[in-house]
Amino acid sequence: MNSNKVLGSILLGVAAIIWGGTFVAVKMVVGQIHPLQLVWLRYLVALIFLVGFSLIKREKWHLKRKDLKWFILSGLTGYALSLVAQETGTWFSSAQTGAVVTSSTPTFMVIFAWLILKEKLDRVKVISLVMATLG
Repeated sequence: MNSNKVLGSILLGVAAIIWGGTFVAVKMVVGQIHPLQLVWLRYLVALIFLVGFSLIKREKWHLKRKDLKWFILSGLTGYALSLVAQETGTWFSSAQTGAVVTSSTPTFMVIFAWLILKEKLDRVKVISLVMATLG
C-alpha cells in the first residue's frame, strides 16, 4: 500500500474518532451553553485556526462574485443548519442517538446523488446502502 493511502486512512480514522467524540462533548456542554451559542463558538475557533493556517501557508484566495450565492447556500444548509440541528438534537436526546442518526449520512449521500445528480445505483451501492442501514 502506498504511503499516501496509509496516511489518508490514518487521517480518516482520526477524523472519525474526533467526530464521534464530538457528540459526547456536545452532550456535556449543552447543559451549560445553548446549542446556538455552541455553534457560534465552534465557528469562531475554526475561523481563528483556519485564518492563521492560511496566513502561515500564504494561501491565495480566488473567489468569483457569481459563486458567492453557492458559498452562502452551502454555508447555511451544510454547516449552520446542520450543526444547529445536530447540537439541538443531541441536547434533547443523547450523544449515542446523535451519533447513530448522523452515521446515516452516507446513505443520504447515495440517495441524493441518485435523485439529484442522476448517478446510477449499481449493485455495490445498493449493497452498501443495505449494509449501512442495517449497521
